[in-house]
Amino acid sequence: MALVAIKSNDQIDRENAEKAEVRLQNERSSSAQPQAVDNLANHVRKCWEVAKQNRAKINGRLLNCLRRRKGEYSDEKLAAIKQMGGSEIYMLITAAKCRSAKAWLGDLFSPAGDRPFTLEPTPIADMPVSIKSKLIAEAMRGAQELGVTPDQIKPLLMKHRDRILGELKREAEDRADKMAVAIEDFLLDADWRTAFDEFLDDLVTYPVAVMKGVEFRYAKTLKWVNGSDGFHAESAVKIAPKVRRVSPFRAYPSPSSGSSLEGHWFIEHHTLTRSDLAAMRGAPGYNSEGIAKALLHYGQGGLREWLWTETERASLEGRSYIWASSEDIDAIEWSGSLQGQTLLDFGMSADDIDDPLEEYSVSVMTIGNYVIRALVNPDPAGKQDYFSACWQTVPGSFWGIALPETLSDCEDACNAAARALINNMGFASGPQVWVEMDRIAPGADVNSIFPWKVWKSNSSQGASSGQGVGFFQPQSNATELMSIYERFNRYADEISGMPSYAHGSDTGAGAAKTASGLSMLMNAASKTIKQVVRSVDIGVIEPLVEKCYNHLMLNSEDESIKGDLVPKARGSESLVHKEQAQLRQQELLGITSNEFDMSIIGKDGRREMLAEVLKTGDIPVDRILPSREELKEMQMAEMQAQKRMANVPQQH
Repeated sequence: MALVAIKSNDQIDRENAEKAEVRLQNERSSSAQPQAVDNLANHVRKCWEVAKQNRAKINGRLLNCLRRRKGEYSDEKLAAIKQMGGSEIYMLITAAKCRSAKAWLGDLFSPAGDRPFTLEPTPIADMPVSIKSKLIAEAMRGAQELGVTPDQIKPLLMKHRDRILGELKREAEDRADKMAVAIEDFLLDADWRTAFDEFLDDLVTYPVAVMKGVEFRYAKTLKWVNGSDGFHAESAVKIAPKVRRVSPFRAYPSPSSGSSLEGHWFIEHHTLTRSDLAAMRGAPGYNSEGIAKALLHYGQGGLREWLWTETERASLEGRSYIWASSEDIDAIEWSGSLQGQTLLDFGMSADDIDDPLEEYSVSVMTIGNYVIRALVNPDPAGKQDYFSACWQTVPGSFWGIALPETLSDCEDACNAAARALINNMGFASGPQVWVEMDRIAPGADVNSIFPWKVWKSNSSQGASSGQGVGFFQPQSNATELMSIYERFNRYADEISGMPSYAHGSDTGAGAAKTASGLSMLMNAASKTIKQVVRSVDIGVIEPLVEKCYNHLMLNSEDESIKGDLVPKARGSESLVHKEQAQLRQQELLGITSNEFDMSIIGKDGRREMLAEVLKTGDIPVDRILPSREELKEMQMAEMQAQKRMANVPQQH
C-alpha cells in the first residue's frame, strides 16, 4: 500500500515558487550573452535612440512629400476644408512634375547604346622602372657593339621611350574598356536597373535618396543546360551581388553627418521575417547563436520598433499596417567605425583585426539586445556602403530640399484657386431663389424647382406686398480664378526648373512651337536638371562604380581587365541631346572624308569615329566594324600584298 504525502498550502506555494525561480534562472542563463556582446548591442541601441529623436522633424517632411506626390491633403488641412464645406479637389501639380523629372533623369542616365559611367586610366608620367632599365641596358649594349657614343644614342632612347609610353597608354585604355564592360555586367547581376529606377523615384519625391551597394546574398539561380535530351533546367544557390534602394523612411544618419557619410555612423531600419533569419544562420559573418536566441525570443510574438510615421506611410503607399502583427521582426543595421579591441572582445578573428587600437569600419546588425551580425568592411579604403543624393543639396546637411517642398507654395495656391473655382461654378451654375414665406400658400413645396412650376401665393391682409418669389444670378468669377491658377502654375514651372514643354505640353507657345526653338528652350531648362545629375554623379554613380572596381580588382580572375583606373560618371555629358550628337558626328564624318584628313587620322581613327556614330544610332558595332586586332591584321595583309607586288619583275 503506497503512502500519500500530505503537504500544507504554504509548502506547496513555497515549492512552486522555488521551481519558478529555477526556471527563470535557466531562461536567463540560456539567453545571457557575453559582456562584450551586450556592450556592442547597447552601443547600437543608444545610437538608434539618438537617431530617432534627431529625425522627428524630418519624419513630418517625408510624410508631407509623400502626400503631395500622392495628391492627398493632410488630416488637419482636410478637416479645415470640410469645415468650410465645398470642393475637396487636389490638383496634381507636384505629381506631374515628379513624373516628368524622373523620366528626364532616366533618359540622361540610360543613354542608348552606352553606360552612365566610364573608366579612365591614370596618366602615365614615365615608364615602369623595369622597362626603363631593360631599355637602357639594351641601348648601351648596342652602342658598345656599334661604337656609338652615349650622346648619339640619347635621341634614339627618347624616341623609343615615347613609343613605349604610347603603347602603354593604349594598353591601359583597352584594360579600361574591358573593366567597364565587366562592371556593367556586375551591376546587371546586382539588379542595378530596378534599384536605380526606385532610387530616381525617391530622388524626385523626398529630401534625400539613398542607395546601398555592393552587398552579397545567397540567391537561387536557374540555368538552362543543353543535354542529350534537349534543354533542361538546373537550379543552384550561389552568393550573388546586390545593389538596392534604401527608403528614406528607413534611413537614420548620425546627427553630426554632413552631406557625406564618411566618418559618421549610419543606421538602416530593417523588417525581417522568421524565414529571413533562418536563412542567415551559417552565413559568413553572421552570429548563429545570436540568431537562434532572437528566434527563440521574438519568433512567435515578433518585434516592432514602434514609429509613429509607419501607419500613415503604409496608408499612403497602399499597404495595411497591423500594429500587433507577429510575423515581422525589426532589425537595426549600424554602420560606422569601432575600435579593434571592441571587435576582438566580440569574437572577431585576430586575422581581421591587426591593431586593437585602430578604428575599423564595420557593419553591426542587432535584433532587440541580440547581435546577429558583425562584419569588417572589406573595402580597402574603408568607405561606407551607403550613397545619397538630393534634388537640391544643402551644404553641410545630409537632408536636402525635395521637389515637392520647392513646389509647395505654388501648389497650395493652385489648390486654393481650384477649390474656389469649383465652388463658384456650383453657385453660378444656376439662379438663386428667394421666397416670401407669408405669401406662399400653406403646404406649397418651395424646396424643389422645375420648368413650368406653378407658385401658389396669397394676398390676404397682413401679407407683404410685392412678389412672393424672386430669382437672381450669382456672379461667376471663373475668369479671374483661372487667371490666378495659371499664374501660379507658371510660377511652378520657373521655381522647379521643369517647364511644361519639357514634358509634352504645348503651353510654351512662341519658340517652343518650332524644333530649333524648342531645342534652345530645352537647353536653357536643363540648367536645373544639370545640378541634380551632378549630385547623383558625385554622390552615387562614381562611388558605387569605384566599389565595383575595387571588388573586381581584388577578386576577379581575369587579369586582362585589371589596371590603375579612375571611375568617372558621365550623366552630365548626356545632356547634349542625342539628335544633336548624331548630327555633329555625321558632319564630322563628312568633313574628314578626304585624303588629307585620312592621312592624318588613318584607318584606326576612322574606325573609332564610325564606332561612335553607330553607337548613337543603336546599331551593333561588332557586327559591322572589324575589331582593332582584325583591322591591324588587315593592314598587315595589305602591306605584305603591296610588298609582293613591288618584288614582282615587270614584263618588257
